Amino acid sequence: MNILELFNDWKSREEFTPRSVIFSEQDPADAIYVVLSGEVQLSLHGQTIATVDAGGLIGEMAMIPSATRNTTATAISDVALARLDREAFRELVDKSSEFSFHAMAALARRLREVDRYISERIVNR
Repeated sequence: MNILELFNDWKSREEFTPRSVIFSEQDPADAIYVVLSGEVQLSLHGQTIATVDAGGLIGEMAMIPSATRNTTATAISDVALARLDREAFRELVDKSSEFSFHAMAALARRLREVDRYISERIVNR
């Protein structure tokens, strides 16, 4: 199954033009987003840590209660996103084991990207 198929009729969508900030570091985190089309740059303290394209997730830490955004997400191109609040995320995880594994893989990938960012800062001091 293609993850994007789960969002064909998704009602909560948002669109951004190039260079639009989707969310910023320290913003309240109340939703996770699935990139439906386009590319999104994730940066930490002004340094790019990842580029996410269609099918990717951004804002995954929002699913942890009381979280704030730890990165800034900026549209590189025209971007369409499916917005999932905590309730919609939980419902989708219950409904689709494939989406659950996709979300876990996205979180693991993001942790590795941040780990690389930290390692580079320590080595380059």
